[in-house]
Amino acid sequence: MNTQTAALNRTTSTALCFELSADVPEWVEVLPPGPTVTGRDGRTWTYDPAQVLAATKAHAAGADLPFDYLHATELKAPQGDDAPASGWAREYRLNERGAIEARVEWTAKARNAIAEREYRYLSPVFIYDDAGRIHRFSSFGLTNKPNLLIKALNAEQPTTENHPMLAAAIRAALGLSETATEDDAVAAIKALKEAKETALNSEKAPSLEKYVPRGDYNALEQRAANAEQKLADRDKADMDKAINAEIEAALKAGKITPATKGYHLAACQESGGLERFREFVKAAPSVTATVVPEGKVDEQNKTALNAEQQQAARMFGMSDDQYLKHISEAK
Repeated sequence: MNTQTAALNRTTSTALCFELSADVPEWVEVLPPGPTVTGRDGRTWTYDPAQVLAATKAHAAGADLPFDYLHATELKAPQGDDAPASGWAREYRLNERGAIEARVEWTAKARNAIAEREYRYLSPVFIYDDAGRIHRFSSFGLTNKPNLLIKALNAEQPTTENHPMLAAAIRAALGLSETATEDDAVAAIKALKEAKETALNSEKAPSLEKYVPRGDYNALEQRAANAEQKLADRDKADMDKAINAEIEAALKAGKITPATKGYHLAACQESGGLERFREFVKAAPSVTATVVPEGKVDEQNKTALNAEQQQAARMFGMSDDQYLKHISEAK
């Protein structure tokens, strides 16, 4: 069972197991009656069924949580390995014992494995805090080793739960660990900003417990500014890369001409420009008509727009003259 301590922002793993019958049940028990749950290693958790189910549904955001084999979702998937599902949790309920049950849509392979007694136990993965309160489910696994006998599920190990890793420079600027995510960086920046606002707006003398020497405060403030700038630079680089890729693809597809490349590059830099360009490319015909050699003047189109240019002008709400002027200025 995968578990997270909120204060330390880390996940530990453990497992509670429930034996499956050979008739491949549709509803299976995934958490025994509360409010207290005790594992085979003696650790104890508490939970409120309504809160656990509400938090699980909110976190899943309409998606079904996976049932897998031997907790591959939690152990193998973060390493890039295959983690095939054995089924999907379609809905939840409380049974007459007060235990939480899940209705499972089993895969054919898992159904056969359960029927043939290849897998006999079910082990849920849940997230809990330092106080031992269970917050939500993360996944469920078919297993043959009950509870905490699976070594990997007993070991406390940091995980990013498949969140993208944060750039090393940004982690260093904020003093974060190697497993920190973008959400951690945002939280750290917000905390630094709040500390700054509190220090500036407070009219009371700070307590010695909360006092930060000016030098340390300035260093923290600079680190926050550096981290924000790095995030902004990375976002700008990603946007430029996406724009250039879309422009080059449109050129290869004959949806725009080389003469209008500068205009489209400038237009895509505007707010919402890239999305407008993508919509334009979807609707634009292939422009493989007259090609004017470099250095020559196309007298026919000198003062008139071709079909592709006219469509581009309409997409951006310009008249023919405005479009020609914009192209000329962008060269």
